[in-house]
Amino acid sequence: MIELEIEAPVHPTESREKVEKALKTVVEAEYTLLERDRQKVLYGKAQGLEAVSKMYQRLRDQLIVESARKLMKRNIVDDTVTFYLHKQAAFMGKMHFCQPEAESPMGSIKVNIRSTKIEELVDWLCPKTVDGKPLEREPPIDI
Repeated sequence: MIELEIEAPVHPTESREKVEKALKTVVEAEYTLLERDRQKVLYGKAQGLEAVSKMYQRLRDQLIVESARKLMKRNIVDDTVTFYLHKQAAFMGKMHFCQPEAESPMGSIKVNIRSTKIEELVDWLCPKTVDGKPLEREPPIDI
């Protein structure tokens, strides 16, 4: 089973709606406002291949499959891949990978994808490329 968790801080100077819009450009989910360590966080959870379908398409539209592959492969631990996205770029409909805090002044979007077939999932989401074109694969069977 593919399980995805996504979250981003909501600073006092930001509107919840705008942060939610940024998150929804990456993952279509229901979002809940939580409070952690005196900070508001917008949190969403989704399951199945449809949880990563927007991400799959954005990687190809932006021609960043190769760089995404390198980053995701480096960040696989056990059955989970974790990465961060620039919140302002996401608001504009773009996926821009970043470090947890340093590169995104308003805080980054944290994405955790968990699967018993995480290597297969990453290979489908970000396949190897030849001359910049992804060598497409069948999606992993979502068990």
